[in-house]
Amino acid sequence: MNVVLGKKMSIVCMTILLVFAAKAQGTQPPIELTLEKAIEIALSENPSVKVADKEIQKVDYAKKSAWYGLIPSLEVTGQYSKYLAPSTMSLAGMVVELPTDFNATAGLQLSLPLFAPALWKSIQMTGIDMQLAVEKAHASRITLRNDVSKAYYSVLLAQDSYKVLQDGYSLAEEVYSQAKKRFELGLSAEYDAISAEVQMKNLQPNLLEVENGIERAKLYLKVLMGIDASAPIIVQGSLRDAAPSLVGGREEVTGKATNTDLKQLDLQKKLLQKSLQLQQTQRMPTLGAFGQYGYAGTGNKAANNPFTGIPSPASESWFSQGLLVGMQLSIPLTGIFTNTAKEKQTAVQIRQLSIQRDYLEKNIDLQIRTAIDNMNKAVKQAEAAKKNEQLAQKGYEIASKRYENGAGTVIELQNASLALTQSQLTYNQSIESYLSSKADLDKLLGE
Repeated sequence: MNVVLGKKMSIVCMTILLVFAAKAQGTQPPIELTLEKAIEIALSENPSVKVADKEIQKVDYAKKSAWYGLIPSLEVTGQYSKYLAPSTMSLAGMVVELPTDFNATAGLQLSLPLFAPALWKSIQMTGIDMQLAVEKAHASRITLRNDVSKAYYSVLLAQDSYKVLQDGYSLAEEVYSQAKKRFELGLSAEYDAISAEVQMKNLQPNLLEVENGIERAKLYLKVLMGIDASAPIIVQGSLRDAAPSLVGGREEVTGKATNTDLKQLDLQKKLLQKSLQLQQTQRMPTLGAFGQYGYAGTGNKAANNPFTGIPSPASESWFSQGLLVGMQLSIPLTGIFTNTAKEKQTAVQIRQLSIQRDYLEKNIDLQIRTAIDNMNKAVKQAEAAKKNEQLAQKGYEIASKRYENGAGTVIELQNASLALTQSQLTYNQSIESYLSSKADLDKLLGE
């Protein structure tokens, strides 16, 4: 019995150890994030960036394939044909059966383009395609950097707001404690204690809502970073750390030419222009050089000589066709009207793209002005909110002393507490608004 019991205990112990080991392997340390680290992880793990990089590789292969058209092409040809029925020839009124059993040819052909305008235009188009793919990859990184930055600021705003509400809840608890103590001592009415308790409990749903908002903001940030949604992260810092970097009074920003959307439209226009030139080359002649070397042979089966009736021995004969070199000139004569219609269609597309670019440039001007205005407004709001926070802090201290000495009312103390909490929230929101507007401005300027 003791042996059996000992085995059972050892099995239970091993099971417990395995469970703890599995849990230990399943837990992973949280990722501590700064804004720079979050952007760095996103640029290496986000699927959109990986897709853009693969597009560059695809265009690079297409570019190499176009250049291969300039390399001399070497081709080996061979043919073998066997007669299933004997071939015949009419000679002097007689039908003569030929003894040929099979025919075979083998050849080597070399060709080299000397003047091929379409080939050169295709190569130039692949070069522009590569520039466009690189610019699109650059644009995806700029957009991702903007999205990650704003998501990071949203997490900081939620975290800072949660801290402010916690401080506000602590103030409400302090007010409730004072009101309850004064009521128990008979120095104030029961209404003051009830009112203070209601205000304190009203803050609890807000705390839960902001706490859930922190998790949602972190989840969105993790999705942008391309990491597992269940991975724990710690977003370091506070919005107030960026307060010294708030700069107002910005009126105009240069560098609109670096906007990636405008660059892409310019490259697309160049691509259409090269496409128009490629279509125009369809009316141009092409010149190429070639060289051929061939070898041919026939096999003769045994047959009776049609004149003597004596069987002829089977034989095979092979002969060389020799080396042949030359040049080939091709001049297109048909399809002129079709090509002209295509060229006019491409020209219309180029004009459409020019109109789109002008319209986009005006929109970017408006977006830049809006971003600058939002930054300037956020700076003014932050300055005013900071002063209000200092005044609210001083007002709360005065109201607390007055209520403690019996000179003030609980409503006065509650209003001071709410004013302090609201001023702190407004200050954090103004900093977040400035940082988000600055991120939008950096995106518009292609930074």
